[in-house]
Amino acid sequence: MEEKRICPECGKEYSSRPALSRKDNKTMICPKCGMMEALDTVRNFYAPGMTDQQWKQYKEEYMLKYIKES
Repeated sequence: MEEKRICPECGKEYSSRPALSRKDNKTMICPKCGMMEALDTVRNFYAPGMTDQQWKQYKEEYMLKYIKES
């Protein structure tokens, strides 16, 4: 039986393999939040001119595409 966890970042329940937060390198977070943090680390490379709102929308669209392809 898979263990249910609560992500401290988003507060949602998940049962898949956790991701290590890049913020402190010790907190385990859900895979979606892990992907969002990973995308934030490459923001200057992928989207140097985007506003925060544009970047947030880009990440959400990226995640929707990623989930569909998985």
